[in-house]
Amino acid sequence: MLEATATIAFMIEFNNSFLTDFGGHAMKFQQIRSATSIVHFGGKRFLIDPMLADQGTYPDVPETTSTGRGNPDCDLPCPINSLFDVDAVIVTHLHFDHFDAVAAEVLPKTLTVFSQSEEEAQILRGMGFIDVRLLTADGTEFDGVKLHRTDCDHGSTNLVTLEGYKEGGYSEKASGVVFESAAEPESFYLAGDTIYCQSVVTAVEKFKPGIIAVNAAGAQYPLGHLIIMNQYDVRALMHRFPTLKVIATHVEGVSHATVDRPMLRAFAKVNHLDLLSVPNDGEVLEF
Repeated sequence: MLEATATIAFMIEFNNSFLTDFGGHAMKFQQIRSATSIVHFGGKRFLIDPMLADQGTYPDVPETTSTGRGNPDCDLPCPINSLFDVDAVIVTHLHFDHFDAVAAEVLPKTLTVFSQSEEEAQILRGMGFIDVRLLTADGTEFDGVKLHRTDCDHGSTNLVTLEGYKEGGYSEKASGVVFESAAEPESFYLAGDTIYCQSVVTAVEKFKPGIIAVNAAGAQYPLGHLIIMNQYDVRALMHRFPTLKVIATHVEGVSHATVDRPMLRAFAKVNHLDLLSVPNDGEVLEF
């Protein structure tokens, strides 16, 4: 497993020094909770998809599986304000488990926020965020880091899911991000809320990342209709790109997850997915 070769640079601490050990330019990935993470890349810290509410603040996602603990289905491993020590925030899309009402309320409004579209950027500006910038396919520069928007299939090709999104007032649009920097030996690809699809293959072939983080809770909406990767998507990705180091994030934390960490680790062992890492909440992987 990748955990055996990655340096665990940080232990969970429930105090305000939670994110202080992030010096230097080494690529680091810290799992926070569900899709929320901290990416340290090119000497900059990026807060990814902040869902910051207490466990059970929101109801279960309807018409699908349920862990029975509401949303989020677990608590943060750290004080909320320990997550503010970042250079920018990346919001891959505006579903509640990627940017929630608590994040909109408590995040400092002076933080730079990156959005997948002008439509969502306007919504974020309406929440009071002063510096909202667009992710683009050609790349958006930020202090020596170039951020490329990539496409996702978050149920966008499934007519049943699209009908459910429409009824619930949700958009099917989501995005991933490729990080590039002269300060890093290889690029990093945050695949975002997507199943394994041609868009993911195209992004890997185009940018040739050394590391990819995939959202792998196997969430369904409605029941039986996959909207992000599950263990079989992860295996297919890793079989096609056998040298790619893979981080499984967004594995637990939401009511409609069908994959948990023990399940995915056991699956990886049986299928010899040796370059797969499944970090716990609060854990940091260093590359």
